[in-house]
Amino acid sequence: SSKYSDNVEFADHFSSYRAAVTEIALTEDQRSKAVTGKTKNKNIVREQVTEQALAVAGAIYAFAKKTGNVSLMESTDQNKSKLDRFRDTVLVIELNFIKEKALENSQAMEGYGFTAQKLSQFTDNITAYSNAIGAKAAGGAAKSGASKSLVTLFKDASNILDSIDRLMEIYRSSDEEFYQGYKSARVVKDLGIRHTGQNKTVNTGQNQPENSGIIQPEKF
Repeated sequence: SSKYSDNVEFADHFSSYRAAVTEIALTEDQRSKAVTGKTKNKNIVREQVTEQALAVAGAIYAFAKKTGNVSLMESTDQNKSKLDRFRDTVLVIELNFIKEKALENSQAMEGYGFTAQKLSQFTDNITAYSNAIGAKAAGGAAKSGASKSLVTLFKDASNILDSIDRLMEIYRSSDEEFYQGYKSARVVKDLGIRHTGQNKTVNTGQNQPENSGIIQPEKF
């Protein structure tokens, strides 16, 4: 701005502040996108493989009941509500158990409509579900890392802003309109970062607390 073009230090500080705010926005975008798509994909795959597992388990149960295999019948006595209660990692174990029992009785399974090809598809879907769980976990780690980066970036921006506050004093009397405009913009709080508690965890989508004092660089 021409208002401070002759003040090299002020211009440098404000340029650094603009860059810091831009990096905060980019990091927050990365944080918000880290798990959204991965969670949705995992949930879709889970629903699909659960439905398939119930069908396979039902066929094994019917076969076990017909042949009087009580142990096999009891171990494959499943229903949707039971599978839905399992955590992801536990469900994978149960899915693999059902798959193994189906493969052990693959010849009998054909009489219940489960050919080798269908059992192979079931196996592939279990693998896809397991991979989706891993992708979600990786996304969660990326989100956590981005949140920690936001804390650091926010501190950096606040430190720069603290210096700008002091550099602004030169304009208190020489350009009162510019000075008051800065002070008004100083309370704009719309970067979506909130500090809470001693560890200063970062959340998004909310206005900042009153004492954060971040301003939008576009105001100047």
